[in-house]
Amino acid sequence: MSQHRRYAQPMKQTRQHSDPLTDATFDAPSLAETLGRNVKALRKDERITKTKFAAMVGIGRPLLNKIENGTANVRLSLVEELASALDTTPHFLLFGAPGISNAPEFLPTSSNWPLEPYV
Repeated sequence: MSQHRRYAQPMKQTRQHSDPLTDATFDAPSLAETLGRNVKALRKDERITKTKFAAMVGIGRPLLNKIENGTANVRLSLVEELASALDTTPHFLLFGAPGISNAPEFLPTSSNWPLEPYV
């Protein structure tokens, strides 16, 4: 008796977020997608090839491809290695930065934060 296993294609992971001020709901990119987009952008800005960057971090090209495509589930220690190789912080790789075009739109910035700071 042979059993055939069906493997489903991985679903694109996005999280529904709502803005309590506008009652708007939007899809936010997963951390893996944001990490991949930021790693790829910084690597290209530094003009580092995938092969060279993978060697710098100590991973294989296939894993780097998965990271940049947003499909890899990586350990935090690897995020730290990636950040170190790109001369940035793990926080930037995972979340971007306010005012930068690749920053997730749901992070508060000075322009979209409605409250005055508590003094």
